[in-house]
Amino acid sequence: MKAVQREKVESKTHIRINMTVEGEPAIWINEWKRRGLITSYTDAVIQALRALHEKVTEQDLKSAQLKNMKSYEE
Repeated sequence: MKAVQREKVESKTHIRINMTVEGEPAIWINEWKRRGLITSYTDAVIQALRALHEKVTEQDLKSAQLKNMKSYEE
């Protein structure tokens, strides 16, 4: 039973991404690596996802604040 539960948790917290990056994003990644901003391509993907998550969270917060202001005005 515990093994089944562990598999469910791990499947939600671990994914494998196999991809090729081309064009402008590849140029960005190479430049970041050259400047020491990232240590690996995996690091680049993780940092990019964190940055996207932060922006989405900020947008969600702003949206919630706007809804609260509108309901307060009514």
